[in-house]
Amino acid sequence: MTEMDETPMRARAVVDLTALRDNVRALRAAAPTAELMAVVKSDGYGHGAIPCARAARAAGAGWLGTATPEEALALRAAGDQGRLMCWLWTPGGPWRQAIEADIDVSASGVWALREAVAAARACGRTARVQLKADTGLGRNGCPPADWPELVAEALAAEAEGTVKVTGLWSHFACADEPGHPSIAAQLTVFRELLDQAERAGLRPEVRHLANSPATLTIHRVALRPGTHRASPCTESRPARSWACPPTSGCAR
Repeated sequence: MTEMDETPMRARAVVDLTALRDNVRALRAAAPTAELMAVVKSDGYGHGAIPCARAARAAGAGWLGTATPEEALALRAAGDQGRLMCWLWTPGGPWRQAIEADIDVSASGVWALREAVAAARACGRTARVQLKADTGLGRNGCPPADWPELVAEALAAEAEGTVKVTGLWSHFACADEPGHPSIAAQLTVFRELLDQAERAGLRPEVRHLANSPATLTIHRVALRPGTHRASPCTESRPARSWACPPTSGCAR
C-alpha cells in the first residue's frame, strides 16, 4: 500500500496495490482464456500509473494499455518491457519513438496508418499496429464505410514489411447498462468488420471490444479493464480510499 503523504494535507488518497493485484487475479480467473490488458491511462486513473502497472503485471496482466503515446513511453522509461498499447494519436505524434520502444500503436484512419508506415520506414522497424473500428460509440474509430480502405492499406503495408497488424478492436458505448440495445448492435457490427478484415487477409493476434463494464459479460479474445475500479466481479474491491482527520463545526 502506498500513501501520498509527502506534504501535510487535510486529506489523502490511499492506494491499495494489494487490492489491485487481487482484482486482476479475479479477472484472470473469471476469463481464463482471454488476454487481459490492464488500462493505466490518466496516471492510472489518478492511482499512479507506474506502481499500478507493476502491480497488474505481477498479477498476470499480459498487456498494459494507455491513451497517449507519452503515457506508454513513460512506462517504457520506468522499465516495463511487456506488451503495451496506446491508442490516442494526433497528426505528427511520436510514432517513431513508440515503434522503436516496441509499443503497439492504434490506427483509426488511413492518415494514422500512413504516419505509422512513414515512421517505420524512417527507423527501419516493423510497426505493430492495431486497427480501431467505430462500431457505434462515435469516438476515435474508423467508420464502417472507410474500413475497407483502411484494411487494404494495412495489407499493403504488411506486404511491404513496414507494418504487422496485431489487433482489431473497438469500444462499447453502454456496456455498463446490461441489456442495452446498443451492445448487441455493436457486437454485430464488430463481427461484420472482423469478417471483412479477415476475409481480406489480415490475421490479427487479438480482437477486443470489452472495456471495464463488459469484461465479465462479453469476451472477444482480449479484455480491457481499467485498474482503478471495482469490476462487476464479486471478488473485486476498490483500489483507492480516502483518509482525512476528524473535523468539528457545522457545514453551512
